[in-house]
Amino acid sequence: MKFIKEITPKGLLLPVTAMRLAGFEAGGAVEYHTLKDAVVVLKGRMTAPELLSVVHQLTSMSAQLLHHLSEVCGPCEDCDKDSCPYNDFEEEIVQVNEYLREAAGIPDGAKLCAEVDEEAHTITVLAAEHRYDLRDLPADLLETFMAVGTCLSRLEEHLIAEDTVYGG
Repeated sequence: MKFIKEITPKGLLLPVTAMRLAGFEAGGAVEYHTLKDAVVVLKGRMTAPELLSVVHQLTSMSAQLLHHLSEVCGPCEDCDKDSCPYNDFEEEIVQVNEYLREAAGIPDGAKLCAEVDEEAHTITVLAAEHRYDLRDLPADLLETFMAVGTCLSRLEEHLIAEDTVYGG
């Protein structure tokens, strides 16, 4: 079940009803794991069947979240080679040594992009204005999105814009 709850200045108070629905007992120990953008609360002690049930449910929830994002992006409509960001995935990596980055005032870890001036036969390397793109996805997630036919161009647009794609 899904519940929406606001975090107060005192923290997040989980309702007793939600804890009971999850099978937690009053006075029982809990274990919580802080993830980037999520917190997972587990019983402090579980039997093998309970732990396997939790693993199965977390796997299912993960699949539901991936499906949601895939739906937000829509299906791949076989865009042409110039518009799909995955077509040039390997070729678009721009790397500059540390000395040149520092001399240009580009922070370490900043994404780079290159602009080509064909008339002057020059390439200008700039710090990208975005923090995230398809290269930030673990390879297995990228493969999953490709396998289910998610539009990678729209996925990258959401990554670059860092816009809200879940919740209100």
